[in-house]
Amino acid sequence: MFNSHLKNKISELDSQLEAFKKSIHILENENNRVHAILNSMVEGVVAVDKDTRVLWLNPTAEKIFNISESSTQGRIFLEVFPNNDIAEIIALVLKNGEVISQELSLIWPVQKIFQVNASAIFESKVTNGCLLVIHDITEMRRLETMRRDFVANVSHELKTPLTSIKGFVETLLEGALEDKENSVNFLKIINDHADRLNTLIDDLLDLSHIESKEVVLRKDKFSLAGLVDEVILGFKSQAKKKQIEVSSALPQGLEIIADKSKIEQVLVNLINNAIKYNKDKGFVRIYSGELTDKIKIIVEDSGSGISARDIPRIFERFYRVDKARSRELGGTGLGLSIVKHIIELHGGNVGVESTEGLGSKFWFILPG
Repeated sequence: MFNSHLKNKISELDSQLEAFKKSIHILENENNRVHAILNSMVEGVVAVDKDTRVLWLNPTAEKIFNISESSTQGRIFLEVFPNNDIAEIIALVLKNGEVISQELSLIWPVQKIFQVNASAIFESKVTNGCLLVIHDITEMRRLETMRRDFVANVSHELKTPLTSIKGFVETLLEGALEDKENSVNFLKIINDHADRLNTLIDDLLDLSHIESKEVVLRKDKFSLAGLVDEVILGFKSQAKKKQIEVSSALPQGLEIIADKSKIEQVLVNLINNAIKYNKDKGFVRIYSGELTDKIKIIVEDSGSGISARDIPRIFERFYRVDKARSRELGGTGLGLSIVKHIIELHGGNVGVESTEGLGSKFWFILPG
């Protein structure tokens, strides 16, 4: 009787142990699943306890704050992440148990903009910690700013010539047509502004098409030296007016595989700028630089040069070093941006070396 009762108890304990093992296995699987999800998130995740001590953070949070999880566990949040704004959010969540969503600009350890979402961790209906989800929205805000600037710039660039055209047309309609000498002058100015609008729209369409990434490059092998000579010939009259010497020192055997029409567009933009913003009796030289497995082309001019503060932004859309002079010379502010996008489509990169008052060297590198 006793043995039978003991056997039943042992059997019952075995069943309970087996059920316990299954529960542990389920919990382990669930825990692994949660960790896998958190580790693969593009957002940074940080968990702290009720005393704001760091419990856990995922790899994205480690990258954002440039810190390892092992060096943070058990430490006060502010010791690890010296940011008062985030610390205040955690304090409010721990105090009120509410969900808080806020956009923050961080300067340290990185200068970025984050969307921080914080919620309470409950244990038996009591706030026992805080979970932070940090989303990097720097690029999104940058693109929004670029979009706003683009719309503002396009509006301004279109409005200036349109206002002039409208003013001169009104003047002509009010009786200036009878004044033959002035009316011809007015019509020439209207024509110049119409040409500027046409150039601007063409450049906008080009840039839009290139940026859409839908451009299909028609790559062929051709003589780069020969193409440069052709482009220089097209600027002969323009260079002659300012007595600027335009020369190419590219080796005649220099050939590349690229989209010829797109590279021609690059050269036209660079050489046009080099002549346009040059001094009278100056020079423009086109030559190659030495690189292994790559081709570097340099367009050097004897112009007024570019200040150090302008160089980082020179390839941005509508950015001009001298706005008034650029408009006066018919520039749209889009040429260098088009150059940059075309070269990047070819897998290359662009740059400029310049000293104010001593001219500039614009260059582009293409794969060999």
